[in-house]
Amino acid sequence: MAVVIRLQSVGKKNRPMFRIVAIEKSAAAKGKPIEVLGIYDPIKKTGQLNFEKYESWIKKGAQVSDTMKSLYKKLLKKKNVEKEIVTSISSSSSSS
Repeated sequence: MAVVIRLQSVGKKNRPMFRIVAIEKSAAAKGKPIEVLGIYDPIKKTGQLNFEKYESWIKKGAQVSDTMKSLYKKLLKKKNVEKEIVTSISSSSSSS
């Protein structure tokens, strides 16, 4: 069973929305995923990803689609920026 991490379309007409899923490679585009890892909204350019589940699927040998690789990099960068903001806020409030 070859597993791939890819985007699965769940939006409406003129309102795209995607799930980030771990799914069998031979499954249809609307097929049942093994596990939902997150969501992505291309209009707002926002997304949520469970990084722990993503990493565990990679360790199990799941392949990642090209689109998902680039999206992962963007979400990881955003996560790191949010961590820096939180740490800077907490360090400035504790020093006051």
